[in-house]
Amino acid sequence: MSNTSPWKIKKIIWLQLFLLAVGYAFYSANRLSFGVGLKAVASQLALTTVQLGTIGTIFTLGQALIDIPAGYLADRFGRKRMLVMGMLGLGIMTAMVTTSETFFEAAFWRVAFGMAEGCWNIVMYSVAGSIFPAARAMLNGLMMTFYSIGAYAGPSYYGWSLERTGAWSTGLLHMGMVTVVFGLLLVIGLRSKYTDASKQVKRIHLIEALRTVGFNKVVWLGVLIQILNIIPYWGFASMGPYLFMTYKGFSAAEAGQFFGTIYGIGGLSGVLLGFFADRFGRKPMILFLAALNTLCAILIFHVIPQTSYVLYVVGAMMGIGLHAIYVLGYTIAQDGVSTAQIGLATGIVGASSYFLSFFSGPLMGILTSTLGYAAALDIMVVTFEAVLFGVAIVMKETQPRHAEV
Repeated sequence: MSNTSPWKIKKIIWLQLFLLAVGYAFYSANRLSFGVGLKAVASQLALTTVQLGTIGTIFTLGQALIDIPAGYLADRFGRKRMLVMGMLGLGIMTAMVTTSETFFEAAFWRVAFGMAEGCWNIVMYSVAGSIFPAARAMLNGLMMTFYSIGAYAGPSYYGWSLERTGAWSTGLLHMGMVTVVFGLLLVIGLRSKYTDASKQVKRIHLIEALRTVGFNKVVWLGVLIQILNIIPYWGFASMGPYLFMTYKGFSAAEAGQFFGTIYGIGGLSGVLLGFFADRFGRKPMILFLAALNTLCAILIFHVIPQTSYVLYVVGAMMGIGLHAIYVLGYTIAQDGVSTAQIGLATGIVGASSYFLSFFSGPLMGILTSTLGYAAALDIMVVTFEAVLFGVAIVMKETQPRHAEV
């Protein structure tokens, strides 16, 4: 395939990418809606603040456990199978969490949800990152743009449903059922001829592959960048709606709209920023976006009043940075390996970052109960993004020369 222009990609491959992107919208709608219902969940299940934070991010533990196996198994046995299984699992586990009557039941279904997520997330980025290397960041950004559509639609719908019905389970049940239907459609829509175009890893022994990728400095740079961004991303996404509803007086619908703006509208520019990262390099984009995130977080937490429309504008700007860096962490790791090992490299980034992001929820709960919610937000969001800016200053550019578009 020519690597001079992404517009030379075949129409059937664009269709595959479109289905992946729509699937990512379902993915984000399911994962980000749960946080809007945390206050109602905490009330019904009698959760402590620490349990609340834990239940908000425990799904990332499930994703961490599956990310490396998912990337390797998808390259070895077929990406289409993993994608279909992941989407069906997302819908089923979203529906099943509504049956929970205790903290431990909810935690179990959320971990299972995270494992289903990992099957989809890592494989999807592996396909997008290998199908056209010259536009890798842009195609990864295309996925994030659709993620943002779901990230706005899901919390907004769920907040409306929660306020209308008063039941935290109703909206999640509906979303889970629709996701299962879409997963069944993927059996027909996805073509393994295109999703599984790269299977060279079948000829590589797992230990050899892990050794090669595991000692790659560029892969671990991608891990570090991802960790410094994903901890504030999930610390704020999981506990933020609860904190804003409890301490800032947001209603369920307002919380759904505001966090839908950050995690939805804010990420719509992912494909454009991915294009810029392919054109100008990964380093300058991370420098700019980390600075943007730090400034926006300070304004949201301490300066802009709740009633101001400016709050939503700045929230959208912060969402731009959070989502674009999220994509660039994977992209940087993919820059440092061969096409045959993209799945494994992507899995290592996902597993490492999601394992640590699991602790962001409990830590947010602990910091909130000991230092107050404002200090918790400053430590988990502002500080981590500021450190990321420092890392970006000293990092070396990773963009391969062939990736110029």
